[in-house]
Amino acid sequence: MDKVKVDYEKMYYGFPVILISYYDKAGNANVTTLSSSYTLKDMVMLGFSSKGYAINQIKEVSDFVINIADHNLLEEIKICGKYSGTDCNKFEKANLTPIPSEVVKAPLIAECPINIECTLADIIESSQFEGITNVLATIKGRLVSETKLDENGRMKIAELDNVLYYNDGVNRGLK
Repeated sequence: MDKVKVDYEKMYYGFPVILISYYDKAGNANVTTLSSSYTLKDMVMLGFSSKGYAINQIKEVSDFVINIADHNLLEEIKICGKYSGTDCNKFEKANLTPIPSEVVKAPLIAECPINIECTLADIIESSQFEGITNVLATIKGRLVSETKLDENGRMKIAELDNVLYYNDGVNRGLK
């Protein structure tokens, strides 16, 4: 296999698209898209652009929910990624349903088959990676739609239909 050296501004090689929901400082439910994340046991790490409305609200309110969308929500994902929470309520704009969490002070998205309830543990910002804010959070609860579970309560992996994000700095897309 021949290789060609590339000089991309960035390279996302297929990360799951997630919807982060939260209540802003005024108590309004809002949501944003994100594709930089990973989890280990009860810890989650998220990467945000430092200037975004959502990260600056989450720094203040601490609680949020990671909502795993499937391909049925492609248009909603695009809406939540296109608009800023400073300009509109994206729950309303995307016609998504906020449901109060019983574990954290943040809304779940009813239409998403998986919800992960989180509380901020640490903010990591470095002059080496200016403009990027990393969030370390503790997972407080996990909810999975009954339709995505087998008779033993385990996830039906083959039925999950997560949306993936790809980007080479010029071309980008959802798959």
